[in-house]
Amino acid sequence: MISTRTILRFPGIFAVIFAVLILPWLRLGEGDTPVFRTVGTWCFSRDEGQREVTFLESPDKSTRPTYARIEIANRSRLKPDGSGLVRNVDFDARGFGWNPVALLIALVLASPLPWKRRLTALCWGLFWIQFVVMIFLAYIIWNESSEIGLVTMSPFWKNIASAWQHHFIAQFSLAAPVVVWLLVTFRAGDLSIWNRADRGKS
Repeated sequence: MISTRTILRFPGIFAVIFAVLILPWLRLGEGDTPVFRTVGTWCFSRDEGQREVTFLESPDKSTRPTYARIEIANRSRLKPDGSGLVRNVDFDARGFGWNPVALLIALVLASPLPWKRRLTALCWGLFWIQFVVMIFLAYIIWNESSEIGLVTMSPFWKNIASAWQHHFIAQFSLAAPVVVWLLVTFRAGDLSIWNRADRGKS
């Protein structure tokens, strides 16, 4: 049984765990950006097809060490020497990759549940949050590919697609971990268990 007092301890425990996970990366600068680029390369870079996707360091690494660049090229428009029209997408890899993971870990580990359930939820949560990250990246690559002739959209649909992209980037690091946490951690009967525990103490 889980009491209201235990539930009220959740914000403090969450804050401590989240700080432990986030603060070291703020000092390390680049942090897990190389790992993010490696995973992105494995998922999206192919030697065949018209689309060529490359994950690179930020060209402005001295001032933006946590940023990465996705370089998208249309192979049919490249010159023999490899030069040609490309689309560059720069974004904060730590904010897009590590911050949602840290938020999810803190939420799950701070949840007022038995440790076995927390650890099971953490395993599933990490899987699904990485899956969502890759889905969002796939969407960004698809949308940006329209700038170099790999995707055809009318101006109307392009505006909608770009608006969704900006919305995803702005809301992802907060919304996605919370949704995944709720789905993988809690069960329908948890609320009734907590209510019975409170009535038993009153």
